[in-house]
Amino acid sequence: MGLFLGLFAIGAGAGVLGALLGLGGGIFLVPALTMIFHLPIRVAVGTSLVGVIATSAGVAAASSRGHGADLGLALRLEVATAAGAIAGGWAAGLVNPRMLTILFALVVFFTGFYVLYKARRQSQKSGTEQLFQGGYRPHHWLAGLSLASLAGMVSGLLGVGGGFIKVPVMYSVMDVPLGIATTTSNFMVGITAAASVFLYYQRGDVHPLVVVPTAIGVFLGAISGARTLSRVKLSWLRAALVGLLMIVGAQMLIQGLQA
Repeated sequence: MGLFLGLFAIGAGAGVLGALLGLGGGIFLVPALTMIFHLPIRVAVGTSLVGVIATSAGVAAASSRGHGADLGLALRLEVATAAGAIAGGWAAGLVNPRMLTILFALVVFFTGFYVLYKARRQSQKSGTEQLFQGGYRPHHWLAGLSLASLAGMVSGLLGVGGGFIKVPVMYSVMDVPLGIATTTSNFMVGITAAASVFLYYQRGDVHPLVVVPTAIGVFLGAISGARTLSRVKLSWLRAALVGLLMIVGAQMLIQGLQA
């Protein structure tokens, strides 16, 4: 029972953060499952992919009208993303677990620096940026599709959903409002994760007794996070997360180097 509640709590926390930032929650789930519950990295990644699907479903269920995903943008980018996810999931079976752990640490560091950069950029802007606004037009489709494919490959390899790439790509490269980019990313990461999770299941890396309580927690946490998104001050959340991501990245890197 204690293990069930622990997995549920970890999943709920990852679901809240994943929904708020459009990251899918996998970037928090994988290190938690490996460091707290000492699961093998591939089992953690397989569990995380199911959790990412649960995050996507929770956000879709809780998003209010006008604050949801841009489905046209999502489906166009997802073609490239799903292809990358399948390639990444296949490659994960060939990569040494130690290298997967180190690679994940580097991804966490990258995400932390991106969050810090966005917080600084936001503070330098005059006025208040609107999280949700209509009348926008996505730009730079070629760059967006190319980077979406990269996000899919990273998702298949590491179980993180690829949202940490998709959100900045849509926001900084394609000029999509940040709130729309976040909800669109959460919609996309579920499809991306589904494209590669079956490869992990076939290899025996998806354990129902681990996946079920984690996914339930993620789903409920994602609903809570999605309902909070329009009211939270994201600059505070971004700044607070930098420290958390740096700690997680350092712990994962040490674990990989000592394995």
